[in-house]
Amino acid sequence: MQNIMRAAFYDQTGAAKDVLQVGSLEIPQPARNEVLIKVEAHGVNPTDCKRRSGFRGALNYPRVIPGFDAAGVIVDVGIDVPSHHIGKRVWAWECAHKRWDGAASEYTVVPLTRAMPLADKDDFAHGASLGVPAMTAARAVRLGEISPDDLVIVTGGAGAVGNAAIVLAKMLGAQVLATARDDLRAEDAKKAGANWVISPDVQQIKTTVHDLTNGAGARLMVDVDLGAHLSDAWSFIAQNGKIASYGSASNPEPQLPWAPYMYRNISLHGVAIFEITEEEKLACASLVAKALEQGLFPRRIDSEFTLEQIASAHLRQEEGRPIGTIIVRP
Repeated sequence: MQNIMRAAFYDQTGAAKDVLQVGSLEIPQPARNEVLIKVEAHGVNPTDCKRRSGFRGALNYPRVIPGFDAAGVIVDVGIDVPSHHIGKRVWAWECAHKRWDGAASEYTVVPLTRAMPLADKDDFAHGASLGVPAMTAARAVRLGEISPDDLVIVTGGAGAVGNAAIVLAKMLGAQVLATARDDLRAEDAKKAGANWVISPDVQQIKTTVHDLTNGAGARLMVDVDLGAHLSDAWSFIAQNGKIASYGSASNPEPQLPWAPYMYRNISLHGVAIFEITEEEKLACASLVAKALEQGLFPRRIDSEFTLEQIASAHLRQEEGRPIGTIIVRP
């Protein structure tokens, strides 16, 4: 096999058009317990753009190949990985976690535990759309410890994480109330399985939850924007309920009205998929794999770009409010 590949990379942080380059780099070699994947599709996530922009801090490496999520075929294995894995179709996550060489390239290396089976019925773009969004959703849903018929609120039901959270909560038997900011996104949330879809207006959430639960409140809220909801969420979350939040774009430092949360024993959890235990990561991956095997995740591709167009793909993520995943094809 050749030892050179095409890859996108940057050696300084900044705007996509200013720092992203495409060139030839050496193909990475799988170390112990790792596999080499020929990448067929890479999914662009907000976290890729934040890392590239400098939002996450200075670079820890001389250069970085972006991309946490990929799908492709295993073409080589490291020590302690059985050779029968070669040729398997996989979706991969954490491709760029704590390393410089991510998925925006013709080849990428990941631990075997990060390469999950991808059935022939699922194309590579669909596989590459899972990763960070589905794993984040799985973590949020698992935090809720939901039971059948529990009410789960999913804000931003047409977002990548929100849409996956609807799928996973429904798979576990919950009733799902999603929010969406327009009719197009509302329809997207319904396709994922949401029982009800309403506007993001906090008062409407409160009234709807009250009516659906006879005032008892929702068991869990999977929340895309804590800053928009924290001041009022205590009034529509059930006693001993939970909020699992993975964002707070409207207000990064929202004020917590402590007393009502304390007296209702409501738990607030931040969801950062890269920072949980290995055991929990594997449990989340297992939940995602189960839903994928059952064909529950809708195929949601917003747009596709070539590797040479990766700056445009990042710009689409940052400015376009995509419905579905942005895919880069190496």
